[in-house]
Amino acid sequence: MENRYKLASVLMSASLVMAACGGADENPDSADVDEVVEENEEFSSTEESAEESTEESTEESSGQSSGSTGDTIAPEDINHDAEEAVDAASENFDGELVEVELDDEDNQWIYKVDMESESEEYEVKLSVDDLSVVEEQTESDDDFDTDEHFSYGDAVPAEEAVQTAMDETNGELEGWTLDRDDGQLQYEVDMKNGDNGDSDVTINAENGEIVETDD
Repeated sequence: MENRYKLASVLMSASLVMAACGGADENPDSADVDEVVEENEEFSSTEESAEESTEESTEESSGQSSGSTGDTIAPEDINHDAEEAVDAASENFDGELVEVELDDEDNQWIYKVDMESESEEYEVKLSVDDLSVVEEQTESDDDFDTDEHFSYGDAVPAEEAVQTAMDETNGELEGWTLDRDDGQLQYEVDMKNGDNGDSDVTINAENGEIVETDD
């Protein structure tokens, strides 16, 4: 709309100038008017292109995640929780849970779920975005160690353990692992603490309390 006002103003000014200079010739030279129109159309087109480019750049910037970087992930950028990942793995394999992990592999954040039965062991990697299978494999295994087994329901939710580690270190999440260590079900949460390096926070998975923090 603004460009139309500019064009009308220029045309009016051109007409007045031509009328003043050509008293004997009441009609302005059409070639001069056409030239003024073409110049203003080019100006309008350039201005509109610049505005569109600015809008596209703004939209692209607003679509980027503000909480995650290349080697860390913000909890709000994880579309599915760990329990959903375990349930999805259990639908594909009938066995006991051995380990659950959140990790970044080849620039893709995944849940890795390890399970085993009396004759096989199973590993599946699921995208945190939609729980689609990134990779899975099943192998023969006769080492059925019940001391390693656990139910995810026996642990506090991974999301709660992550928040505990973030509050403790004021860092960013690099990943976590849930398994049994010497019979104790625990989370190992990897945190990035800026210039201070990394921290590993061990959390008792049964009660959610911090066992130790290793800087």
